[in-house]
Amino acid sequence: MRSIIWTVALALCSMSALAQGGNITVSYPIAFPMGDLNDYISKTSFRGINFEFNRQIKPQVSVGLEVGWNVFYQDAGEVQYQDKTVTVTGKQYRYTNSVPILVGAQYWPNSKSKKAAPYVGIGLGTVYSNRSTDLGLYRITNEAWQFALRPEAGFVFKTASGVSPFVGVKYYWPFNSSDLDGQTFLSLNVGIKFSRF
Repeated sequence: MRSIIWTVALALCSMSALAQGGNITVSYPIAFPMGDLNDYISKTSFRGINFEFNRQIKPQVSVGLEVGWNVFYQDAGEVQYQDKTVTVTGKQYRYTNSVPILVGAQYWPNSKSKKAAPYVGIGLGTVYSNRSTDLGLYRITNEAWQFALRPEAGFVFKTASGVSPFVGVKYYWPFNSSDLDGQTFLSLNVGIKFSRF
């Protein structure tokens, strides 16, 4: 966990340097588990935070760095847990911490609307996943760093102040690794974009 904290701290420092002359976004993600993650935890996650630092490189193109944290949790009740040749039955509490760290680009098509600017984007990087199953006094943990893609789309609501609300949808698609299958999820992000730092 200590290596995760250092990695996130380094990414945030890099972001602040990148954001000089760009913008910073802070958002609250509501995450919906999909695929293997949904098989393990089916409940929607309301725990998380997301930071992005972007710089406009052309009038319609921006590039940036994203760091987030999503926590999935579920009381699975009295169920069987199987790990290779061991099967244990008991009350389970399931957790997955997901930390995406991605570089990305956004395209801003010309919008005639004076109120909202649409965008689409793509991200590429890694997602750290920590899956824990609490079973009585025991905790079974799987960790993995997985290569990931992240398409996105959304709207920024224009204001004159440089502080603009936005809403967007992101699909995090980590690839399978030897330690863990890809922990995919869809995220609805609501937040604020601070421009011209």
